[in-house]
Amino acid sequence: MEDLKKELLELANEVASNLGYSIYDLGLSRRGKKRLVKITIDKLDGYVSISDCELFSAEFGKALDSADLVPFSYDLVVESPGLERALRSLKDYARFVGEKAKIILQEPVDGVSVVIGKIISCEGEVITVENSENGKEIAFHFSDVRRANLKL
Repeated sequence: MEDLKKELLELANEVASNLGYSIYDLGLSRRGKKRLVKITIDKLDGYVSISDCELFSAEFGKALDSADLVPFSYDLVVESPGLERALRSLKDYARFVGEKAKIILQEPVDGVSVVIGKIISCEGEVITVENSENGKEIAFHFSDVRRANLKL
């Protein structure tokens, strides 16, 4: 199954690149008796729309049919990371400077283990957030983050 996932990811990246998207996530799963190929796409210039998902789905579907990689029947699901997407890399923090996020830290920093606030900066490995609760800035290393996501 891992080999199939790797081949699907390569094909998805190729199609995404040609259309100006990137692959945020790819998964294979089951929903009842159905099998799913679920792909989450992203783009750097704004948010992913329904029409972006439709376009990618049509093009990736064609590529999948011609490559004949999947040896079972499946449903293809294409989606966006959503407005409250996970922040998974330093690039994500840099991209969303000025946006509100919720960050859960491995260990408390300045007595705080959950920070909700505006991302002020991302320089090197250090992320600085203005805490919405008290207006104070808190800085921490990317390695200190347990998980994080954008907040509306």
